[in-house]
Amino acid sequence: MVSWVFAINENELADGEKKPLLLEGNAILLVRQEGNFYAMSNKCPHMGCPFSKGTLKGFIVKCPCHDWEFDIRNGEFLAASEIKDTVYGTKVSDGQVFVNMKGDL
Repeated sequence: MVSWVFAINENELADGEKKPLLLEGNAILLVRQEGNFYAMSNKCPHMGCPFSKGTLKGFIVKCPCHDWEFDIRNGEFLAASEIKDTVYGTKVSDGQVFVNMKGDL
């Protein structure tokens, strides 16, 4: 199932930047990396800390609370791939970025 929700205009986020958003009551982290947009829950599955306060290096976001590292492309925790954060599909249409709030990539 697909539920595309407008997030931001494409030109509002530069490559290598992240932005916290609230979409349909969900805390989302939107990242632009290497020209593509990635969306994931902005809450670390460990203690709920906001990834937006952490660091981004390449495709890896580090939780600011306990340094847990997650891949923004698939939500996997680098130290244990069975732990995952929710990721959301994204698309760009006419200069606007949309996030699939059903979570499907």
